[in-house]
Amino acid sequence: MILLGLAGAYFTLLVGGAGVALLVLRASTRINLVECACLAWLFGVGVVSLLLWIGGTFSSGFALQSVVALLCLVLGFFGWRVTQRPNVYLALPRPNSRLEWILTAALLLELLILFVVCLKHTLGWDGLLNWELKARYAFFNYGVPPGSYYSSPSRAFSHPEYPLAIPFTELWLYLWMGEPNQFWIKTIFPLFYIAGAPLVALFITRLTGKRWLGLLIALLIPFVPFVTVKPGGIIVGYVDIPLSVYYVAALGYLLCALECNLPFSFTAYAASLTLIPWIKSEGVILWSLLALIGLAAALYQHRLRAAILSTLPGLLLAVGWRCYLRVMHCVPPSDFSQPTIQLLSHNLSRLGTISSKAFAEITDTSGWSTFWLLVLVAVIYLLVTRKPSRLLLVVAVVGPVALYPLIYVLSTWPSYTAHLTSSLPRLFLHVMFAGWLAIGLALSPPKTQSGKI
Repeated sequence: MILLGLAGAYFTLLVGGAGVALLVLRASTRINLVECACLAWLFGVGVVSLLLWIGGTFSSGFALQSVVALLCLVLGFFGWRVTQRPNVYLALPRPNSRLEWILTAALLLELLILFVVCLKHTLGWDGLLNWELKARYAFFNYGVPPGSYYSSPSRAFSHPEYPLAIPFTELWLYLWMGEPNQFWIKTIFPLFYIAGAPLVALFITRLTGKRWLGLLIALLIPFVPFVTVKPGGIIVGYVDIPLSVYYVAALGYLLCALECNLPFSFTAYAASLTLIPWIKSEGVILWSLLALIGLAAALYQHRLRAAILSTLPGLLLAVGWRCYLRVMHCVPPSDFSQPTIQLLSHNLSRLGTISSKAFAEITDTSGWSTFWLLVLVAVIYLLVTRKPSRLLLVVAVVGPVALYPLIYVLSTWPSYTAHLTSSLPRLFLHVMFAGWLAIGLALSPPKTQSGKI
């Protein structure tokens, strides 16, 4: 029964996500099945978690589960209708050379190995106490977190202010399985990587015209130790890799909107951008940066109205979540102080230490291997090209790396350096997929014509 319930949870989630993906891609006459499958997972997580959160204010228990499942099926139906138009067809990209076949087979084997390895490991500290704990509370309260969870100071250690995308995805599996089974929710996290790596390959292929290069870059991603063997990676149930995947999805589609003649790219950018603040609190920083980059790109393409509209759903979601926390009398986070002129002037002396610690982190080969060195070389090359879209990519990669350390000026920990060294590596993971995208694009000049990929 557990496996049957698990299958039902994934089926409804993927049907709902596929429906949204097909609606996003509806402007195209040729729908890439690999792309659609990746987006089905990303959008499915967003759809189910948002429906559970919003629906939980009106219902609970089996009624809530039934309504969310029905809405997922409705979305799937509307997406299916898109594929029935006479000028639309589904396409599965096939390797065109022996090298591409080898790289594709190696990538599929790598993804399978990572999935199995994730099942061999238990959830880590944050995976248990920041994310699974929320799902468990909600499961035992008929699908809705109890109000006391948000307002109780004794539960502040679990960050009740964090968004619910991942906890409610776990909750969805729990509701269908009928029990809070921690083993099977571990299947969620490798699926983000399985969706993210092909998307990176897809973006590189579209932007360079070299499929082998995209496959090669996707194959190299797990060789960064933080992806697989360090805290924050995909094996311990943290959300930093999922956030990185949503970030690169939005960034990749924005670049495609600038460089490729694909009618759905900007819509896909807007849809991916919307979900970034819903994954983790730090997603607001990434969302703000990427929204500004999108506005800059829109000015370049004279599409300012579309860019402004693309930011509204994410802004509404972030503000709505903050209002919800206020209504629930949520205990305010205690890791960082509210910024004031007096506090900033008092803590400016931290900047030297913060900078040296951040530099030591990105030069730590035990956690990052040569990744940041490759990113540096790629950034320099992309700056030299002076192509507007590639300059925006540089900002998207360098911006978070420069901004994230600055937040520790506001740290309330007795030792702000301990705070920095314990969490900054996970924050840098947020731009890891984007960094690989930059590396891939630096290895090849921009494609002169858009192809069918």
